[in-house]
Amino acid sequence: MRLVPVWALRPGMEVAKKVTFGNNSLLLNAGVKLQMEYIQQLKKLNIRAIYVHDQLIPDVEIEDVILDQTREKAVKLVQAALTGMRDDSSSNYCRLLNIKEELYDVLDDIVGQLLSANNLVLNLADIRHTDNYTFSHSVNVAVLSIMTSISMGLKKSQLKDIGMGAFLHDLGKVVVPLSILNKPGRLTEDEMAEMMKHPLYGLELVKARHIFNGPSLSIIYKHHERINGKGYPRGLQESEMEIYPKICAVSDVYDALVSDRPYRPGFKPHRAMEIMEEEAEGFDLEIMQKFYHNVSAYPIGTFVGLNDGYIGVVVKNVHGHPTRPQVRIICRKDDFEPLKHFEVNLLDDLKVVVDRVYEDNEIPSYIYFREPS
Repeated sequence: MRLVPVWALRPGMEVAKKVTFGNNSLLLNAGVKLQMEYIQQLKKLNIRAIYVHDQLIPDVEIEDVILDQTREKAVKLVQAALTGMRDDSSSNYCRLLNIKEELYDVLDDIVGQLLSANNLVLNLADIRHTDNYTFSHSVNVAVLSIMTSISMGLKKSQLKDIGMGAFLHDLGKVVVPLSILNKPGRLTEDEMAEMMKHPLYGLELVKARHIFNGPSLSIIYKHHERINGKGYPRGLQESEMEIYPKICAVSDVYDALVSDRPYRPGFKPHRAMEIMEEEAEGFDLEIMQKFYHNVSAYPIGTFVGLNDGYIGVVVKNVHGHPTRPQVRIICRKDDFEPLKHFEVNLLDDLKVVVDRVYEDNEIPSYIYFREPS
């Protein structure tokens, strides 16, 4: 199972993970053999990549850190909560109270699943689309924040608090015009100023509805603040920030970087981590270190070049070691000569490091479509 760009798909490939679009409408189910018209439709819908079974790692499955149905339920509830917060009618107030209870129920599921498998590493990309980006992003930020909080030893009640705040952290974006949120180019100064008001808008909505309170408010209002005072909307110092928005800030930036946006494709995880390191003075160091325990710089299925002259595909990552994967060697770097497959665990030989990440089109097709040896 491997994430393959749509432009690299070929008829006959087998879908490994169901493909949805828009409001979770099913496009392709797992097990479907791709036809050319399916591939063309994926391109028309601007879906950049899907998971397929391939011949390089047919024995490797990529496990999500939470169940698919849990993630889907959470996205729908977050969408209902965020869009519903704009309606201040009394009937909607009762509806929001019910949604709040359902959100806590799904948080129970998420926390339980993460606690029961807390050595899992985030390998699976969450394939999203423009029209549900904010809601999917909010769920992923919640999952990443809870994983980080578990690594930091926070109590179960605290895990649910930070999860709820992360669900709602971008609430204020429901007030920002879609023309700004989905603009494919660089924002003007006025548009950026409006975008940077979303933490304040979110805080105002929460205070006006009296539905959510406590830690949620600090996350909604402060997740764009930075400990060096260079964040927004108030430029707070570290002493003015609670631990919850500090955790959410790291998860929020990482997930935004690896996600496709209207104005740029998502960065690969290793590059996202490099960008965050360049901005590290704005983040809590301990939180960043714990966060990195739960993500992989080179997710399963990534083509990597090693400094010993080989190219391989990542088949396993280990919790706490984001840059030391297990790699299945497939060919030589210099001439792409195919090799009998063998595996190298970078934790066993610290002299060997990943020194390059390859795109699918940089690997000759005879390499990744050949039968495994």
